[in-house]
Amino acid sequence: MNIKILSVTKKDNLYEVEGLVPAKCAVGYYHVKIKLQGFRIIESKCDCGENFCTHAIKLEFAYVKMKNKLSS
Repeated sequence: MNIKILSVTKKDNLYEVEGLVPAKCAVGYYHVKIKLQGFRIIESKCDCGENFCTHAIKLEFAYVKMKNKLSS
């Protein structure tokens, strides 16, 4: 299962990224929202219930990878 980026919005100098990150169990996906300032996560929310969890980091990596592909 791959990470799915659902939306990216820009508000002032912050980017809000929303996506689905695969869970290791049979749950399927966790719904994750992160706010980025540059390449730094300043806020995150995840269905797993933790703040700044591995799912948020995986979504950030997927977003950066997608952004780099589009710019090259």
